[in-house]
Amino acid sequence: MRYSGILFDIDDTLFDFQAGNRNAVNALMDEIGYHHPDRYEQYEAENLACWAELEQGKLTQDALRAERFRRFYARYGIDRDPQRDGDRFVELLGGQSILLPHAEDVVRAIAKVKPVLLLTNGITQVQKRRLALSPIRDAVSGMVISQEEGAAKPNPKLFDRALKRLGIARGAALMIGDGINSDIRGANNAGIDACWYNPDGRALPAGVHAEYVISDIRQCVEIALR
Repeated sequence: MRYSGILFDIDDTLFDFQAGNRNAVNALMDEIGYHHPDRYEQYEAENLACWAELEQGKLTQDALRAERFRRFYARYGIDRDPQRDGDRFVELLGGQSILLPHAEDVVRAIAKVKPVLLLTNGITQVQKRRLALSPIRDAVSGMVISQEEGAAKPNPKLFDRALKRLGIARGAALMIGDGINSDIRGANNAGIDACWYNPDGRALPAGVHAEYVISDIRQCVEIALR
């Protein structure tokens, strides 16, 4: 078989992060009494900016969990403790273990034949709890988390840790994910084949390539097992 081990991104590839994130944000906003109709979009603008800085190496994972709320509160004049609310948000998000359609079937089909390892930039506390609550917890071989490894996708060091965990060479691994920068550029940086899950029909920017492009997550099963 061409691939001996499969690396999967978690958020927006297997787990419905958008639904879970919205649920957790709205739950926190209800708790703090902030009821602006655009509250989710307001928060998410700051959150996405922080995640972009994480991928660029400008922000650490530990700093991110409070910094996104510090910026959000400063912009909208909310007098709250961003560290405390950042910690509470992590608790709420960790309970949002929502798989995308067909994700469980895909993981189980591949895992019957070869190991599946999850690779994520997400917060350790969140990702471990979500996986523990998920029906795929017994199908995957483990999870490599940037916060624990000291390197975040697209840094090739995180991919190297994943390869070491599986005990395979670069040419024997396939990375499957939706993130252009984190997953596909990261795989490119690490010299690993990439399968881009692209349900929205986006275009890859110059300098980034994927060996496979799929619009339905079920398409990756044949690719992974060939």
